[in-house]
Amino acid sequence: MAFALLIAPFPAAAQQSPGEAWPDAPTFSETGPLTSDTGQVTFEWQAFEPTRLTITGDNGRSRPIYRGKGDRLFVSGLADGDYRAELVGEDSGTGDTIMVEVRHQSLTRALLLTLLGGVVFLMVLAIILRGARRG
Repeated sequence: MAFALLIAPFPAAAQQSPGEAWPDAPTFSETGPLTSDTGQVTFEWQAFEPTRLTITGDNGRSRPIYRGKGDRLFVSGLADGDYRAELVGEDSGTGDTIMVEVRHQSLTRALLLTLLGGVVFLMVLAIILRGARRG
């Protein structure tokens, strides 16, 4: 009898009707889309259960990138494109999604800035050498 009384409350709390939202579903900390110009993103979330984080690219291929009890994940090496990250609770089966936009800086711009840095370096070097000869 005591065993039945201890167990009885748990099944009622764990049962959800099909349309009802899970009370403690994992949610991302950010509400809008995440953007990156480096291919690196940090996902942060709140969850009261172990979670799965899956990312889906433009090509429709989905790959799991995390499973566990943590609340933060750093991902790098993402190519240009739009991604959909889905966070799902292991116990509840419900969760949250967020979009990730990756737009790397252009190679032309990076090369021009490198060239500009090289010119400034050579000018400073020339000024130092010219001053050393006069002194």
